[in-house]
Amino acid sequence: MVRPVIIAAVLLVPFAVSAEDYPTVDRVQYVLECMKKHEGKYEYVYKCSCAIDQIAKALPYDAYVEAASVARYSGMGGERMNVFRDSDDMRALAKKWRTVEAEANKACFIE
Repeated sequence: MVRPVIIAAVLLVPFAVSAEDYPTVDRVQYVLECMKKHEGKYEYVYKCSCAIDQIAKALPYDAYVEAASVARYSGMGGERMNVFRDSDDMRALAKKWRTVEAEANKACFIE
């Protein structure tokens, strides 16, 4: 006799979402931007792919989107970007992103 718990577990496995599950489009975008920073050298396909995998292990997708966006916008000039530069919370989030990305780069041998 098969237990109902086992049946439920088997049926739900395909619907389980990994904490490291980032949309493919976002992974590709990260890799392309990373490669662009490194003169488009082909070896960075692997290194940048490794980096986004490391980032995905460190941050859930929503936190990744928020932290990466804040870090990007805090570096832009203009009055409208003050909201990303002047807030202590935003500065802390940008710092967290830079730390996570630096650790991923180090783990993946990106200078």
